[in-house]
Amino acid sequence: KRLMATDKHDAANNEADNSSGGGVVTCAVCLSDLSNDDNDNDNDNDSDGALGSPPRKAHLPCCFRPRSSDAVCLPCMRTIINMTGTHIGRCPLCRSYVQFASGSSSEGEEGAQTAQLQTRLEKAVPHGRCAMCMQTPRIIVRGGICDACDLGVNNRLRYACTQCERIQVIPHPMWRYMETPTSASTVTWACHGECQTYTTWTVWADDVERIPPEDTPESWGRRERWLADVRAERERRRQEEERG
Repeated sequence: KRLMATDKHDAANNEADNSSGGGVVTCAVCLSDLSNDDNDNDNDNDSDGALGSPPRKAHLPCCFRPRSSDAVCLPCMRTIINMTGTHIGRCPLCRSYVQFASGSSSEGEEGAQTAQLQTRLEKAVPHGRCAMCMQTPRIIVRGGICDACDLGVNNRLRYACTQCERIQVIPHPMWRYMETPTSASTVTWACHGECQTYTTWTVWADDVERIPPEDTPESWGRRERWLADVRAERERRRQEEERG
């Protein structure tokens, strides 16, 4: 009997899951060996590696498979979310937006809001209208604005119009719609120069390095740079804690 394409994919996933069941599971970000207690589906008793114990594997709501070797530890997920300055972050494995569930505290405080105490992750689901772009539904992150507008406001980059070549600051992450750092966007924005209409844009060369690596398209190949930034941030915070 021939397997359909989807059956082959599922079989490959099952084989990968089973093959890693007795092996060492490592974090895709910090490369640490992880605690792999998959019987605790609530994921409430987290260990960040204190007293020599390995950090706990995060139960990712987007791509978690109990025995898979593709894993991320909870300390790295906390760092990823904290680095955004909001309550959401991207999964390093599939780039889905995730957040810590309200009240998922490792110490039992009801309604805990700090990522430092939270352990249970959930998908960040679009649920409201953005006060800036007025689009709906959107993932609202802070101040009533969506994740895209928040990124644009905090990363006000210069872009060049592909028609009149006017340089214009755009408060929106237009880089999300570019296949490479030098290609034109696949969506339009209003040109306030000669065009006076909606045109496509390229990132001004001097501003390319200001783009957050965690938010660039996969085709840009900046995933490893993002993960390196996360590792550096974790090390910085560890040193701060040691200094007291």
